[in-house]
Amino acid sequence: MAQLSSRRSLVTAATAVFSLTLAAAAVAPSVAGASADKHRVQSQGTLVKVETSKKYGKILVDGSGKTLYFLTVESPRTIKCTGHCIAIWPPLLTKGKPKAGPGVIAKDLGTAKRGSALQVTYFGHRLYTFSGDTAVGQTNGVGIKAFGGTWYALSKTGAPAKAAPTSSKSGYGGYGSSGGYAKSGSSGGSGSSGGSGGGW
Repeated sequence: MAQLSSRRSLVTAATAVFSLTLAAAAVAPSVAGASADKHRVQSQGTLVKVETSKKYGKILVDGSGKTLYFLTVESPRTIKCTGHCIAIWPPLLTKGKPKAGPGVIAKDLGTAKRGSALQVTYFGHRLYTFSGDTAVGQTNGVGIKAFGGTWYALSKTGAPAKAAPTSSKSGYGGYGSSGGYAKSGSSGGSGSSGGSGGGW
């Protein structure tokens, strides 16, 4: 009787283990699928598109409509905007292949390594936003000289977006060339500030 009872207990335990194994096998694909979906969402590329600026024509913007800039002394292999600079000029990063929105030439939209991250590039220019642009449509960063070069918005053709000379304006923010930024002048000695107003 004792042996029979022991055998029954072993059968019951084996049945329970088998049932748990089947349940785990049924759940595993769902978990794997959810994990894969999560990975796909995290790997979606950053959107870059073109909008029309009243002052600079068709320029690149990010998915939220903020103007995108590049620094003239940088390249896919060279980074000059580091440290304090990235607080003023946040780099446009992506976790996957960037998405070319309306007006963007897809074959010229790429990435360059920035530490362990990927920074979006266009025609080889590393892209940044500007902390001084507080509303969609602002282009306050155009013409600022800082961190070894000059900052420009980028046209849809990959060239610096430039406007006709306007009346002189003081530098944005008041930083000097040693660690912050100051507006560069045009050939006529005037600034090329985008102004503080929002809207395209």
